[in-house]
Amino acid sequence: MNDYNYMHPSGKTVIRLSSLISVAVFIIILAIVSVVNQVWLHLISSKMMFWIWIVGTVIILIILIMGCLIIPIYRYKIFRYKLVNQEVTVRNGLWFINVVNIPLFRIQNVDTHEGIIMRKYNLTSLTLSTAGGNTEIKLIDKNKAYALKQAIKNSNNSMQ
Repeated sequence: MNDYNYMHPSGKTVIRLSSLISVAVFIIILAIVSVVNQVWLHLISSKMMFWIWIVGTVIILIILIMGCLIIPIYRYKIFRYKLVNQEVTVRNGLWFINVVNIPLFRIQNVDTHEGIIMRKYNLTSLTLSTAGGNTEIKLIDKNKAYALKQAIKNSNNSMQ
């Protein structure tokens, strides 16, 4: 199991930042609902608005704890991939482990995805497309992703 590659360590930072952005959007929506109700609509009583803010605060705390502390560490530890003997193996899961072995000649297309935050940390995600479905290799270094994509391309060219 030591020959597996993990997501890049800065992938945890990307997950945390994305969680913080989600929290910021949730706070903005909550504030807009509060202000619109207070100024124009007057549909929700002040007592009900108080409870909406309490529930919203609890949701925000749960998202912060889960999204910034637990989920990044969990995803980093459980996600692995490797390229050995003309086969890509992707392993994911803690209790229910899902191992996908894809022979390189079965891969029809390799797509890359870079989000705005991922681009800042020089990360990308690869999607390996086969006739049976797609498998994603998440938050890896761009150079490793490019090398893996070239290895798949070269393998498919040598088969033809």
